[in-house]
Amino acid sequence: MKQRFIIFFTLLLLVIFSSCRKSEFIVDEVIVLKDSGTGIGTITLSSDKEYLLDGLVFVNDGQVLTIEPGTIIRAKPGQGEEASALIVCRGGKIVAEGTAAEPIIFTAESDDLDGSIPLETSGLWGGVIILGNAPVNTETGESKIEGIPVYDERADYGGTDINDDSGVFCYVSIRHGGTSLEVGNEINGLTLGGVGKGTEIHHIEVIANKDDGIEFFGGTVDCKYIISGFCGDDAFDFDDGYCGRGQFWLAIQTNMAGDLLAEHDCGYDNYNNFTKPVIYNSTLIGRGITGSKGLISFRNGSAGIYKNSVFINQAWGIEIQYENTDADSYSKFTDEKIQF
Repeated sequence: MKQRFIIFFTLLLLVIFSSCRKSEFIVDEVIVLKDSGTGIGTITLSSDKEYLLDGLVFVNDGQVLTIEPGTIIRAKPGQGEEASALIVCRGGKIVAEGTAAEPIIFTAESDDLDGSIPLETSGLWGGVIILGNAPVNTETGESKIEGIPVYDERADYGGTDINDDSGVFCYVSIRHGGTSLEVGNEINGLTLGGVGKGTEIHHIEVIANKDDGIEFFGGTVDCKYIISGFCGDDAFDFDDGYCGRGQFWLAIQTNMAGDLLAEHDCGYDNYNNFTKPVIYNSTLIGRGITGSKGLISFRNGSAGIYKNSVFINQAWGIEIQYENTDADSYSKFTDEKIQF
């Protein structure tokens, strides 16, 4: 029987050292999703069909992608501009509403959902990127999202609409992504660029991504019930003035991979619009003494608030950058804009 349930914490611990056999799984009679420049269109992906992302597939401005509960979307392997990923452009919408019993799953082409890919295997495809019109802390108020060639205008994100609505994204599992576009530039499991508060995001897991689990580039979107597990870089990464709220978050690393559990940065030198997420009820579990980084870092004037949370099992604790200015992260700490 195909695995159609969200991997929760206890299961993650049980299968961490799962089999390393090579997958021989091949999907027959799939619908290939490929973008020739016009986007995916306004369509619905149904759970009674198999889908395969071939390259960068965009939901263009004005288009709506609906994904039914229980739908499985696999992605072809590839590096650089041959990487496969789903990108919801600024002005486009995704309506992906899974359920606890029938989550929506994004995974690699070779994944049979029955153990063919070891849990910690990463970098087999790209990831999911959602872009919006909410404020971002950059010089122009806009930017180009990482993970997409910069010459493509569909990589733009940011704007002035705090309540911008990019759709619904819930009960979704994203597995084994993070392929490289170039050295040091991998795609995050879930990338949110300028996503507004009108967007509904909850019950999401990112498992074994080569880069960050989830990265926020500005925006105001709130996120609840989030898992980032066994990723190669940061579990959660905040940048460009992200100021949304989070609740019930879990991050867990292996002793072989992972950087920070949460990285706070600020982007452009505009300290009136600094990064300041508010997180309640988080559990952040590090990689133990094998790691050389801290649990959480605050840099370049970024801030943030964590309450009712547990941080354990990392070589270092909380890092707050001191730059001897009135707007560095240390000053945010003394002004109580960083709180624990």
